[in-house]
Amino acid sequence: MKATYTDHMGTDLSVVNAARVSFGKTSTKLSKADAGLIGFLARGCTSGDWDNIIEDVIVTSMCDLVDPDLDPRDEILPLIKHVRKMPDHWTPFGHTAITLHMKAPIFVARQLGKHQVGMVWNEVSRRYVSDDPEFHFPSEWRGAADNVKQGSSGRPCAQDEWAQSKYIGLIEEAEATYKGMIAAGVCAEQARMVLPQSMETEWYWTGNLYSFANVFIQRTDSHAQREVQDIAQQIGEIIQPLYPVSWEALTK
Repeated sequence: MKATYTDHMGTDLSVVNAARVSFGKTSTKLSKADAGLIGFLARGCTSGDWDNIIEDVIVTSMCDLVDPDLDPRDEILPLIKHVRKMPDHWTPFGHTAITLHMKAPIFVARQLGKHQVGMVWNEVSRRYVSDDPEFHFPSEWRGAADNVKQGSSGRPCAQDEWAQSKYIGLIEEAEATYKGMIAAGVCAEQARMVLPQSMETEWYWTGNLYSFANVFIQRTDSHAQREVQDIAQQIGEIIQPLYPVSWEALTK
């Protein structure tokens, strides 16, 4: 699995100038004030701003809607806290573009492919490609988690050696069957059906800074699959030096 830098457009200054154009202003060099602006764009309102908003909502529009036996704060604070987590000023980050060349097994690629807003994805197609497939081989097999239906415990499976042996045998059989079908004249778009989800695929992935930050945040979360966490970390290591102030503000 590997994420590789291909191209990018813009800098932290691009984000600043996209925001300052509202006032007809332009920065030519990133200043401390500009860095502060990026932080504001990423986090939304300050705590003081939000305290005032909460009080206004309680005193005005929500007063006649709440149960008189309950504290109004108890009814609306969960909504306010949810909204507070969402940056309001994301569009300046959209005036950037990053293109990565990605290589990962299909089961990882399909999780990343769920992120479509602000992203463009072009992937190799085995309808047209019949060269030897590559496969992902895990360093260990993790045990099932005790308390969730999905995910893993983080501990090695007690049957790790058995699982590895079975997996290698399956890969060898699938690859031999695929090659045999191609040699027999079966079209590639059907022969590919015998290949497992651990087959490596590759694609070009282009998106703006805000969209990739969303990928990074969600896919480096401790609840994400470990293999996806690993490649999301690679994405962050590529993008952070390109937009150091913006990346810090968006992901921290």
